Amino acid sequence: MTNAPLHSVANHPLPGPASTRPRREAALAEFSAIGWPTPQRERWRYTDLHGLVGGDFDLAPSAPQRAELELAAPLLATTPAANRECRLVFVDGHRIPELSATTIENLEIADLETGWRGFEASYADRIATKDHPLAALNTAFTQQGLWLRVPARTAVAAPLHLVFISSPRAALAPQPRIVIETGEGASLTVVQYYIDSHPGSGWINSVTQVQQAAHSKLDLYRIQRHSPEQAHTSLLAAEVGADAELTVGYMDLGGRLVRNDVDVKLAERGARTELFGLFLAGAGQHIDDHVLVDHAAPETRSDENFRGIIGRRGRGIFNGKVIVRPNAQRIDARQSSDNLLLAEHAEIDTKPEFEIYADDVKCSHGSTVGELDADQLFYLRTRGMGEAEARELLTAAFAATVLERVRDLETHEYLVGLVAAELTRIAEQPK
Repeated sequence: MTNAPLHSVANHPLPGPASTRPRREAALAEFSAIGWPTPQRERWRYTDLHGLVGGDFDLAPSAPQRAELELAAPLLATTPAANRECRLVFVDGHRIPELSATTIENLEIADLETGWRGFEASYADRIATKDHPLAALNTAFTQQGLWLRVPARTAVAAPLHLVFISSPRAALAPQPRIVIETGEGASLTVVQYYIDSHPGSGWINSVTQVQQAAHSKLDLYRIQRHSPEQAHTSLLAAEVGADAELTVGYMDLGGRLVRNDVDVKLAERGARTELFGLFLAGAGQHIDDHVLVDHAAPETRSDENFRGIIGRRGRGIFNGKVIVRPNAQRIDARQSSDNLLLAEHAEIDTKPEFEIYADDVKCSHGSTVGELDADQLFYLRTRGMGEAEARELLTAAFAATVLERVRDLETHEYLVGLVAAELTRIAEQPK
């Protein structure tokens, strides 16, 4: 494909077989009609995609060659996925069988392209593109997405690891699409990794859709550790059934420009969700988390806890919105955004919101922004610690509150190591 600036995205050739073309063309028309999200829109007031719009990106990259795969293999070895038989690896948006291991009991895996007709009928139109125009772009250009199904009353014992690797090829913008269905009473843990085998610039625009039947359980952890020049936009759109449970953990430890949208609808009585996230933003990094929880049914419960650690000339954004519908009585919704500024010129914008249209509810939210506690620093210094060591310890403890929520032990230990290394990097950046 010949790259062209993305403001002329309508001229980019669409991928996939002819059978997928009508829906792709419709999605591209939707995107063109809505236009790129800009800071003039309230949901995007803090994040400007101008650098992407004017970029020369390939939205449907060709399959990687042997040289790119040889770089991807050692990178995979740095993740817990390398030791698991339950992993699927993508390079530049293409599934790589020789790096994957698909001996997974009780899990049905389909290629989105071969299951396109069912995807069109069930999922292609579920996302409101006026709120999420980049999801329409994803529908138009996604190549080898996944459709994962767990049959009713079955459990997938081991976590499924999905690894998305960007190769050194310049100006690629893959559009991965993941659909996850859990049948009634089913359970599954999924860990998504986004990593790069190069320090160059690129962009990945991912969409994950979740449909949970009654009494099912899904744990979804997403770990993003892109290179400093990579852009990342993502949407998680989930619908949770009666007495089902969704746990989501977002960890952003890299990237230049990152925008995450998380939309969860608690659609039926007794549905519940636990959402948590941690981002680290050093010099030149911009990370924006937008979270929406829709209590659409009674006796539903949500618990949000997001934390940001921002270094010198880093910027973070958290916007958390909870909607309680008129018939959603006896709900419990809790939301917190806590942020730690490590240096001058660190910036955070945080905005917790509630819209409540019912009267029998428990709702609470809070937001904090501050520096390390001077009294705690003083106490550690009096116990013989150097200032740098004391700061590192207190910062790691701030992050640990979120990391402790990761229930998969190996993933938790992996994150502890990553966060420690990233905190050191931020601390060593020029003042």
